[in-house]
Amino acid sequence: MELIDVDRIKVVENYIHYIKTYNASAVLMDKKSKIFRFDIRFSIEHKPVGIPEVKIKFIEHPHFPILGLIKKIKMKIYEMDKRGILSGVKP
Repeated sequence: MELIDVDRIKVVENYIHYIKTYNASAVLMDKKSKIFRFDIRFSIEHKPVGIPEVKIKFIEHPHFPILGLIKKIKMKIYEMDKRGILSGVKP
């Protein structure tokens, strides 16, 4: 599976100011070029020191191994946060 994009991002209301939670979709493509879309929920915890911690949860578990895929999604989310894309997302 190859990660194409993380889109349809919406903020989930949260009362902890240093943890931002989002609902989104992960767009994936298999080796036969078939496109899949899975709903995910992720959070970004901004710590006083170090890089932000990204946690991901699949709302509906895919029918294939996701261990390597989670790493790719975390890197994509981290890069989006670093570039400021997630700061403009509306609830």
